[in-house]
Amino acid sequence: MFGLPTVRLGRPFGIPLEADVSWFLMVFFVASMLTTGYLPAQVPEYPTSYYVFTGLATALAFFAALALHEIAHSVVARAMGMKISRITLFLFGGASQMDEEPRTPGQELLMAVAGPVSSLAIAGVCWMASFGLTLAGVTRAVSVPLEYLALINLMLALFNLLPGFPLDGGRVLRAIIWAITKDYLRATKWASRVGQGLGVLLVGVAVVGVLMGTFDLLWFAAMGWFVAVLAAASYQQELMRSQLSKVPLSRVMSSPVLFASGDLTLEDLVHSYFLGGRHRRHPVVTDGRVVGLIDVDRAREVPRSEWAATRVADVAFTELARIVETPDRPVSAVLTRLEPGGPGAILIVDSGRLAGIVTRSDIISLIREHSTNAQPL
Repeated sequence: MFGLPTVRLGRPFGIPLEADVSWFLMVFFVASMLTTGYLPAQVPEYPTSYYVFTGLATALAFFAALALHEIAHSVVARAMGMKISRITLFLFGGASQMDEEPRTPGQELLMAVAGPVSSLAIAGVCWMASFGLTLAGVTRAVSVPLEYLALINLMLALFNLLPGFPLDGGRVLRAIIWAITKDYLRATKWASRVGQGLGVLLVGVAVVGVLMGTFDLLWFAAMGWFVAVLAAASYQQELMRSQLSKVPLSRVMSSPVLFASGDLTLEDLVHSYFLGGRHRRHPVVTDGRVVGLIDVDRAREVPRSEWAATRVADVAFTELARIVETPDRPVSAVLTRLEPGGPGAILIVDSGRLAGIVTRSDIISLIREHSTNAQPL
């Protein structure tokens, strides 16, 4: 999200889940707050080991719930036919990376409410569990973490339902405006403006709080800035995506393409293709059929002593659903797959044959050309 290094956490429902380093810092901050403040205040006179263990476990449980919030968005989106490249967790929450936006206001609405509904469900389960334990006479040392999880998930759901894009409530607002105006871009524009206004309002609340001596509201300033900046950026992104949706991949692809045989050894690949060559990656083709994509970094992962006995096809990136498209597909459909951390290129296949390749550089050149000429793409 912020260009920081990411760590892969797993593949829930087959969707790659990752977190950047800011997320781990946030886990540490919440765990510290629970350990040194919240838990000692709620259940005093317990050993330090209880506060440390329970604080860390509760923090991890909350961020697991946050991940489920994002997973809910992605599962609903995928059920409606949208491709999800990955889910990334970061400092202020998470984001699902979609190859394309919803096609109807109804899809937008369902996808938007899925996250808050999951958070409300988690809050309800935690509250009922805490209430049940209290009725059973179980010590508050067990029920207090559940009370916290119920409260924080309720707050997460309510905050996300605020009507400012790109929050979930802003997406609901966009769906409503979209349904009324029949204009997706106009709906995005107005929902983004509301999001910017909401961000400014949160910053204003923080400033008033500080002037009154309440420094606890500083988080409002951070969240307000984040919402305002992301709202403005989201609209600009949609403007560009709207333009790129009119450009077929065939217009920007490089062709013909220098490809590597899947039966080639890494030794021959490095010496014949990478050393002194112009490109860092090449399509891999076996018997006339595209089987993957090989780049310098994948070759480096194999010990130098094993290059002569390793085939290119054995180490190539072979998730064809992520790297293969047809010439008539719009450029906007592959943007997320060309972001840093992805495969780095899209292979264009026409009638079963390799027709071209599109890289991040090709897209950047197209955007620069558009900006220079100030003409529609």
